[in-house]
Amino acid sequence: MRWAVLATAILVIVFLMAPLAQRGNVEANPYTFSPGVYVYSPKPEKVYWEPNVEISFKIILDNDLAQINSFFYTLDNKARSPLTFTRGTEDHHVNYDKYYPNWETYTVNTITVHKTLNLTDGTHRIAVFAQYSDGTIKSVFYRSITVDITGAIPCTPFIISPLNQATYNTTEVALTYTIEKEILWSYYSLDSVDNSDLKYFEGNMTLHSLSEGQHKLRLYVTANLKPEVDPMYGQPNYHSTGQTISFYVDTTPPKVSNLSVNDMDSGDTILSFTVDEEASWVGYSLDNQANVTVTDDVVLGDLPIGSHNVTVYAEDTAGNMGVSEPFFFSVVEPFPTTLVLAPVMTGTIVGLGLLVYFKKRKH
Repeated sequence: MRWAVLATAILVIVFLMAPLAQRGNVEANPYTFSPGVYVYSPKPEKVYWEPNVEISFKIILDNDLAQINSFFYTLDNKARSPLTFTRGTEDHHVNYDKYYPNWETYTVNTITVHKTLNLTDGTHRIAVFAQYSDGTIKSVFYRSITVDITGAIPCTPFIISPLNQATYNTTEVALTYTIEKEILWSYYSLDSVDNSDLKYFEGNMTLHSLSEGQHKLRLYVTANLKPEVDPMYGQPNYHSTGQTISFYVDTTPPKVSNLSVNDMDSGDTILSFTVDEEASWVGYSLDNQANVTVTDDVVLGDLPIGSHNVTVYAEDTAGNMGVSEPFFFSVVEPFPTTLVLAPVMTGTIVGLGLLVYFKKRKH
């Protein structure tokens, strides 16, 4: 008799624990209303590319499961942490006749649990338990997962060309980028408001026939985070990301004009001119000699008498070089301007000598 009672007790315990044991590894199914545990997350043996991993499951209650009054979990076999839960009901509609509509509605009692964990890189063991009103503790499910945050960090494209906020003096600009993952697809849009003109490309390319002024470039890349296939979805672990930059095209050289040469009271000659835009470098060439960089007022100094020419150069920030027309001018010998009388007297006037000299520029 004692053995019969013991066998009956064992059968009862196995029957009561069956829903938790049998449903612990079953994915959630919206067409099922059988009592048991339906686990949404975490997935078994899954690799997560971000630190936030959710514990999410639903229990459809039977008489035994209705006696659950609390949940807790352990992370990596450490201390218990409580899990909050919500009780509710769900209506399920089932048609048992495949030829004629014969829907039946079943209302079931449910418990739902959602908890987000912030995990570090590495392998983690998550175990969830249910505690019954009589103090009994039963396992709900166990998962071993891996978190690899570094797997997603390099998945941001870095545009090598064109550079952000750079100015180019050509209408043909290379589009090149790098990314530390296997590239699946690449798209770009240029000066688009809503990205309606996305263009597919492979490798590096050149942006042709660019207009003057500012341009906005958007790059979109889909990369494979890991070479292995995601065990849950049977497809690569791919991730799409992008980068947006602005750059400028300026192919117009500076205009150098209004050249003039003026004599100063000091006897030097000063050169003046105007440039129609900001210049990164300005220089001049006098009489076809080597260029001289302009850093201040241009004083040509004592020039030999005769014909001269000067050409002014200006380079803008984009590297466009502007050149003035040669400006021709002459330095002439001035008319004598100083007369000096030197009288010599010795008792009687012997004579009157005149000493005359000219002030002129050096030959």
